[in-house]
Amino acid sequence: MAEIINGKELYNIVRKTLSMMNEEVIRHGEICGYILYKMLQMDNQYNKQDLVDYTMIGILHDLGIYKIQDFDDVATFKPVNAWSHSVYGYLFIRDLSPFSKYADIVLYHHLYYNKFRFINSENRTVIEYLSFADKMDAFLFDKESPIRATYFKDYRDRSFSANAQEVFLKAEKKFNITANILNGSYQEELNTLLSKKLFSENYKRKLLEMLIYLIDFRSEVTVVHTLSTVCFAMELGRLMRISAYDMQILHYGSLLHDVGKLAIPLEILEAPRRLNDEEMAVMRTHVEITEQILRGVVGEDILEIAIRHHEKLDGSGYHRGLAAERLTLPQRIVAVADIISALYDKRSYKEGFEADQIKAILQKDADAGKLDADVVACAIRNFTSIEANCKKARRSTIGTYRRMQMEYDLQIQRFQEIENITVLEHS
Repeated sequence: MAEIINGKELYNIVRKTLSMMNEEVIRHGEICGYILYKMLQMDNQYNKQDLVDYTMIGILHDLGIYKIQDFDDVATFKPVNAWSHSVYGYLFIRDLSPFSKYADIVLYHHLYYNKFRFINSENRTVIEYLSFADKMDAFLFDKESPIRATYFKDYRDRSFSANAQEVFLKAEKKFNITANILNGSYQEELNTLLSKKLFSENYKRKLLEMLIYLIDFRSEVTVVHTLSTVCFAMELGRLMRISAYDMQILHYGSLLHDVGKLAIPLEILEAPRRLNDEEMAVMRTHVEITEQILRGVVGEDILEIAIRHHEKLDGSGYHRGLAAERLTLPQRIVAVADIISALYDKRSYKEGFEADQIKAILQKDADAGKLDADVVACAIRNFTSIEANCKKARRSTIGTYRRMQMEYDLQIQRFQEIENITVLEHS
């Protein structure tokens, strides 16, 4: 069977999604990832899979910023406390990504080189390289950066590794790193590298799930919605015996269906009441934003599943007002799964509904010609088994979210202890 989402499409989904949240963060990530990639190439000790994985780590090294900071004014964006976003990024990479064994690269990328004695990592060289790349991007391309040319003389083997600096200078001479960044050709190099067929289906699914968790984990209110929708959709697809191909596009379409919510303000997502008309109009834009992100980077079948989950068979849905003859079975399944998830989950303005309430609402919408009667009948007939099969995944997701919240505090305390030890040594 043909590849449903290839490596280049995978990367472009990640890139477009994070760009929609804040373009400066992903630009910085891409430049650091590119510098890291060329330094590792210069080292000549890494295979193709290593280069892809480490480059992705470099691109995503500031991932934690999206969890801890709103981006109301992109033009004035500046990162918050270095440890805060380093720790959150580390936790996302470790617990939710396909390259968890490299997570400590993100954790320590802001640690001064003269404090490396406090850590024990198999990825130490890459940490040194990424830390240097981070500083080099600030020096070369951030006009407001406090880093000046004398920094690379004054802080050698203190703030950064002298070895990393030497590798960068060799790579700069061989690959013209700075020129490639300035003329934009580095992005094509990244696309070429990340287009290589080195991504398994499990790798791709885990990376996209991490992206969705990043969006849903902005709030405990939304923390399980997407993964619940995926689970309900896949259960319904299996019970309705749709084809293997339709099951694949159903998975990706349901996984990506709410990616546009990243642009919806938290005060709307977490409103402790039903939304008013103006707020609902803003909420509804998430479908159009999802289309902006996904169009051109995933196949039409996946795209149309993702952006039609609020369409109704009688044409009363949004954002296009499509009617029954335009809606395929996988699209109808996700529409039902999304409603089940929304009703089943606790929200800021309501408790989760009981099974009988959910079934009654689904039946009412089916009788009114809004939802597919066969899909609804399947959901009602098998609700007990569907619920049981999805409960485990829901508990796991909630547990991961809460564990990350607790460990975040412990890691921040650890970094504070490192800072205090250093202060005592110099007092």
